[in-house]
Amino acid sequence: MEEQSVIKIHGPLSQKDTDEIVHALNGVWGILRADVNQESGEARIGYDKNAASIQDFQQAIRDSGYDIKTDNQDLPH
Repeated sequence: MEEQSVIKIHGPLSQKDTDEIVHALNGVWGILRADVNQESGEARIGYDKNAASIQDFQQAIRDSGYDIKTDNQDLPH
């Protein structure tokens, strides 16, 4: 079953940034889809909750050199 989540990314993002983040997210096992909105700084993710967790996606973004806003995100229940 697909879970959905939104991760807020800190700072202004360029098109290059959004491409790098999507690439990093797509490299995480269990990702079904990933999209980053450049203007809002939000990564919207669909994933298999049996294969990955939100922490895996947050770490992939951090490993790419971007900071996460942890106050305003939807976490799976």
